[in-house]
Amino acid sequence: MATRKTIQQMTISQWEAAFPTEEACRDYLTRHRWPSGAVKCPRCGNDKIYHLTREHHWQCHSCSSDGYRFSVIAGTIFENTNKPLRDWFRVIHMMLTSKKGVSALQIYRTMGFGSYKTAWYMCHRVRAGLANEDFRKLMGVVEVDETFIGGDDSNRHLKNKKGSKGKTIVIGAVERKGNVVARVINRWPDVFFVPS
Repeated sequence: MATRKTIQQMTISQWEAAFPTEEACRDYLTRHRWPSGAVKCPRCGNDKIYHLTREHHWQCHSCSSDGYRFSVIAGTIFENTNKPLRDWFRVIHMMLTSKKGVSALQIYRTMGFGSYKTAWYMCHRVRAGLANEDFRKLMGVVEVDETFIGGDDSNRHLKNKKGSKGKTIVIGAVERKGNVVARVINRWPDVFFVPS
């Protein structure tokens, strides 16, 4: 039987001591993202990367001819953010230590962000990251559509012959300026959920 590791909840003072600076947050993320110490490219997984002069930044030449540059936040919920990593860590701490959960509005008020939208976006990303370890969910504005493929072409324009019976369902989702996810549904359930 597997033993469970108990993790002590951090108090605010413990959190402040653990993450006093942005650099401390980046160090923590680097240590936990690559516990073996071998940093790997988030695109191709190559561990033969070059450390750049800027701290917590690397370059991989195997997945791009001119070299793919990445930082410790590439491929994480923190990617493409203009908020400090320390703010993200504080939001995560608030969300995980709140007994009944915490709303984006409360995050907005407590953190003093310029807009509610920022707090909502951060909460949304944290929840998505907690729900999926690989974090390949689509973020931001996402457009979703479905189509039915198959059936007899001779029935295409007859109203009473239209429908999904005997056809394959294909669902696609596109993140604005980003990732694309498509799934083929082999059977027609009454209700279905398509993971990204």
